[in-house]
Amino acid sequence: MTVVGYGSGSKIGTTIGSVAKVKAEALENKPTPNVADALQGKVAGLAVYTDSGEPSSATSIRLHGAGSISAGVAPLIVLDGVPVSTSIFTSLNSNDIESINTLKDASATSIYGSRAANGVIYIVTKRGRRNEDIDIVVRAQYGISQPATSKYEVMSSSEVAAYQLEYNLINQAKYDEIMASGVNTNWRDYYYKSNAPVYQVDLSISGGSEKTAYYISGSYMNKEGTAPGSGLERYSFRSDINVYARDWLKFGANVTMSFDSRQLAYTEINSVYNAAFMSQLSLPYESPYDENGKEKETISGYPNPNYMRKTHPSGGKNLALHGNAYIQITPVKNLNIKSVFGTDAYAYWSDSYALASYFKGLNNGTVSRAHQNGGTFTSTNTVDYNFDFSNPDHKLYLLAGQEGIRSDALTFSAQRSGQIRDELMLLSAGVGTPGVADNKSSYVFNSWFGRAEYSYADKYVFDASVRRDASSRFGRNNRSGIFYAFGAMWDLGKERFLTGNSVLSGLKLKVSYGTQGNAEISNYAHISHLSTTAYGDKVGLYNGSEGNPDLGWETQKLFTVAVNVEFIDRIRFEAEFYNRATDDLLMDVPVPATSGYLSQPKNVGAMVNRGIDLTLNVDIYRTRDWYVGFNATFNYNRNKITRLFDGLTEYALSRAGICYTIGHDSSEFYMQKYMGVNPDNGAPRWEIIDPETGERGLTEDYNKATMQLLGKTYMAPYTGGFGVNAGWKGISFSADFSWNYGKYLVNNMLTFLENPSLAPAFNRSKRLLHAWKEPGDITDIPRQDMNYATQFDSSILEDASFLRLKNLTISYDFPKKLIQKSGFLSGVKIYFVGRNLLTATKYTGYDPEVDTNISLGDYPNTREFMGGIQLTF
Repeated sequence: MTVVGYGSGSKIGTTIGSVAKVKAEALENKPTPNVADALQGKVAGLAVYTDSGEPSSATSIRLHGAGSISAGVAPLIVLDGVPVSTSIFTSLNSNDIESINTLKDASATSIYGSRAANGVIYIVTKRGRRNEDIDIVVRAQYGISQPATSKYEVMSSSEVAAYQLEYNLINQAKYDEIMASGVNTNWRDYYYKSNAPVYQVDLSISGGSEKTAYYISGSYMNKEGTAPGSGLERYSFRSDINVYARDWLKFGANVTMSFDSRQLAYTEINSVYNAAFMSQLSLPYESPYDENGKEKETISGYPNPNYMRKTHPSGGKNLALHGNAYIQITPVKNLNIKSVFGTDAYAYWSDSYALASYFKGLNNGTVSRAHQNGGTFTSTNTVDYNFDFSNPDHKLYLLAGQEGIRSDALTFSAQRSGQIRDELMLLSAGVGTPGVADNKSSYVFNSWFGRAEYSYADKYVFDASVRRDASSRFGRNNRSGIFYAFGAMWDLGKERFLTGNSVLSGLKLKVSYGTQGNAEISNYAHISHLSTTAYGDKVGLYNGSEGNPDLGWETQKLFTVAVNVEFIDRIRFEAEFYNRATDDLLMDVPVPATSGYLSQPKNVGAMVNRGIDLTLNVDIYRTRDWYVGFNATFNYNRNKITRLFDGLTEYALSRAGICYTIGHDSSEFYMQKYMGVNPDNGAPRWEIIDPETGERGLTEDYNKATMQLLGKTYMAPYTGGFGVNAGWKGISFSADFSWNYGKYLVNNMLTFLENPSLAPAFNRSKRLLHAWKEPGDITDIPRQDMNYATQFDSSILEDASFLRLKNLTISYDFPKKLIQKSGFLSGVKIYFVGRNLLTATKYTGYDPEVDTNISLGDYPNTREFMGGIQLTF
């Protein structure tokens, strides 16, 4: 199925548009609550990162690089024709999905106008079919989740004790005591579960009569986190009903509901309360238990993170509703009028506590509660017409439509302290004035659009679309934008000179050009804000931020050329070149201090993403009983900033290691360049560049070292995946790999593990055993001196490229002749699924799959093993 975004057809995109499709079999039975995770490596140009093992964690998604600096970079998500938030991926049961389609080029996405600058991901859910018997499917699966294996190599008890003794951090008596105790605690094993259970049960019923088609499903998932105190329990329900009342009338409704309960591990980045942090730093000669076998409240003088989890429980409950209802009439042949009303609503409740018994609380507990609810409501009305011509070689399709979107959100939070008993952790049981905050916001879109597609003999195809959007998010002077696209396709495989060619069985050339917008900014950036302040018992107002009535869309011009080739009906290859130029970048521009403000949002910059997508699918071998296939994706993306504000050529971000520079990647690292150790005295050295002559030298003073662009980026320029699938009779096997190359990451954990100034309190990296000790030593680890603290420089910048066995599936379908003897079963399948089973990387942290520039204290990613059974009645 090719899918159109609007209208009565069952197409996503257009005949010309670039659409990458991931089918149901690649999504089903995956052991993760987040459906998007299964897309990693499956679509050329789509970067997908799940950078946390928290069961309820979200996934970050980018298509063809980052097209913005300050606005959102995630694709628009559309569920069965209705735009929804990215949280849909944690609400949906993957077994309810028919396909996930990624719309890449302007011909496919421009009809979505102001929201399509980052591409479109269109999710099609399963549905029943007319005149089909009832089909009942039951699935049950159970497995385990394990924390990712860290490549940090920390010292053992004997090693760290010897290190501390050598540098006079402990005395001989303490050393002897440590060695006599025999304690050598593996803190990773203590802080994390080695096997956390995950299980799921599904039921679906589908079928149809001459007048109706239906699909109804329910699902229950329970996944414990590898960090104690974390987990996710989710109930989901889906119903899709379509009624074909008359030849000229049909209507239906599609509803997806989910309710989940989340338990969150107590984490604070950059904190000794963080288990991911302390699992590396806790001293191995300390035991987590006292002489009576009771768990200690402190480790090495710092709070035990496991104790913190127990005394600081937190969690939330989320109710999500996604749905649409439609009616379509065909008053005359080929003329279709359709109205769709959709909703994307949620309600979220969260609670967090510091129990009164918490030893630092001194019988002074704290309760925090929050509630959020909101919804986005979409109304879409379209008219489309397929023209009939006397010459059937001519085909013309026209579409016109209107769409209105309104979104409202309300948040409320309260906090109060002073509770004296763990049994009375209520806001009302606290003392003093509670801290209370609330907020409400909304935005509106109003749009008109149209599309036309013409083809001749199905060989020459042309299409064009236009959309006018108006948004409340922009200033009154730039509230509306017009976006357009046009494209062409030539199907050479239908030309006489290629018809019947036994080698070249298909060849298509495509080209498209169009514009899109990016409206993913805060709702009120264009308005000046007032803030409150207290003076005595009075409340005052002052100007908090400066708005901009001229604030407008980020605009994007996207040009794409593609070729699709097929050889011997078995080898399918697609190559796609794109040039994605973004103008009027939204940035917070510094303003003079005399204005009373720090910055103002403006449309000031420009950048370009240019690259190529390659996709290969090969049917290596196929007979009645056997099949073997291979698939691969590849993307190269080059990002470059081409304009900044106020004539600047560079703009450094404070303490982020990033500097926006014209002619360079927006994610390129900017820091002092570490140049190793002076072999004469063991001092660390950095590069210094003369600003006038460009001459390069060395300095032992970090503060004198030159901040410079390093040519390394945290967004990988090369990404892709490959997979093998095979089968023999009822046995099926598939293995999917994902990879990226050229990605770098600041491993900020090293500033703690290799910092001599922290040696008395924390464990050390094994690398410090090879530190400089005497003149002539050649090493990259400086002399262990309190004056040589590890700095925020290129020494902690690591290659985070990786190759990962993302998913492995082995299944067996029992022979139908055997199953049908039961009299009530029509199919039985058993299967095993593994996720994140193997990872090859040079990165020394927990996991390289982190979509930021800096990694520290992240909840470790996980690998899963799961087995299941599927029964069909």
